[in-house]
Amino acid sequence: MSGTRKRPPKAVIEKDFDDAIDRLEKKKPKDPLLKRLAAEGRLQINFSTVAKEAKHSRTLIAHAKCQYQSQRVRVLQLMRPGEVAAPRTASEVISRLREDVADLKSKLHAALSGQAAHFLARQRAEREAERWRKEAQRRENLLKERDKLHMVNQDSE
Repeated sequence: MSGTRKRPPKAVIEKDFDDAIDRLEKKKPKDPLLKRLAAEGRLQINFSTVAKEAKHSRTLIAHAKCQYQSQRVRVLQLMRPGEVAAPRTASEVISRLREDVADLKSKLHAALSGQAAHFLARQRAEREAERWRKEAQRRENLLKERDKLHMVNQDSE
């Protein structure tokens, strides 16, 4: 016997990957480590877990020019990159909380800056309105004085 192992046919490997993806979708893996992760609620579908469940190399589905594109596409659809995984350690919790605090501080700073800008604009507008009000009152008084003078001049004539 030679020391090399024969690779299973492509159809068998495709079926192994498809079956592994189906089991992982149902949260019913056969691999002991993946079973434990599923029980803890931490099982994620990604190239590594699919390959581990299928008992084949991750490189068969993980890179862009892999041999099993249809399985790769299925895994990519199931990975949901937008989901945030629950932190596993205290240091992860602390780092996420620090990120949240930094984000909230920057949002607060932006809100306070906007609020200050609106406040200053309102003060300027109020001063301008008061100036216009005084000017209107001054003109009204001038018109009244002019009308009085005009009436006095008419009476004296």
